[in-house]
Amino acid sequence: MRVDGGELPADVVVLAVGHSARAVYTWAADAGIALERKAIAVGVRIEHPQPLVDQIQYGAAAGHPKLPPAFYELTANAGERGVYSFCMCPGGWIVPAATEPDGVVVNGMSLSRRDSPFANSGLVVSVSADDFGPAGAGPLAGVEFQRQIERAAFRAGGGRFRAPAQRLGDFLAGRVSDTLGPSSYRPGLCSADLGTVLPRFVAEALRAGLRQIGARLPAFMLPDALLIAAETRTSAPVRFLRDPSTLVSPSAEGLYPCGEGAGYAGGIVSAALDGTRVAERILAG
Repeated sequence: MRVDGGELPADVVVLAVGHSARAVYTWAADAGIALERKAIAVGVRIEHPQPLVDQIQYGAAAGHPKLPPAFYELTANAGERGVYSFCMCPGGWIVPAATEPDGVVVNGMSLSRRDSPFANSGLVVSVSADDFGPAGAGPLAGVEFQRQIERAAFRAGGGRFRAPAQRLGDFLAGRVSDTLGPSSYRPGLCSADLGTVLPRFVAEALRAGLRQIGARLPAFMLPDALLIAAETRTSAPVRFLRDPSTLVSPSAEGLYPCGEGAGYAGGIVSAALDGTRVAERILAG
């Protein structure tokens, strides 16, 4: 399909879209392309002062000019659910990543200098396909699950893509923060009860996971650290079915679903590897 609405005939089409290609997902479902739900993870961005993370990781060497801003990887369990850090950004920024006008989505990034005074990371909870609702809701139920959280975040932020936020200590105590400290998120923050923005099971799992992390790293539990919602786009909530040997969709001859948006990768490197696998299979005929 061309931008002008025309068609380009092809024997082979590689479907390599991003994990937020909701218009493509809808088009594919309507066209009868085989899709299924896929587990995801959702939660918040957590933001600390970068010097605190440096102190936790480097100890007495923190602040040495030859040491880069420190990063971390954290995991915990809340019953059968995993709670973990995701896409940690040392010396980074929390940025808006919404794709719809009535939703708030946050993501993280670091400039090459990594010179922001803040460190941030996704802090997310594993969500199974069953959490999306009954099977009759269809293969795009995970998209709607994400959308409902994003819309709740938009409402709680009061519009203009301000993000709802809560101090860590207040989130654990279940109270709305009276004030919020400085943040790298440029559209601005609005104090809110994130327990009403996130699904209850996600908020409860986050609290349990944070307490486990705090038992290991007490300094990480800075009461004034900020939790900012909503981190919902960790991976695609759908998977395009494909033959495990030929990698071709069972619904369309010559269609090769590929990469993260098709449900076969979980990041840049794994998406590239899946792309290589698909290319080799095409070349092999």
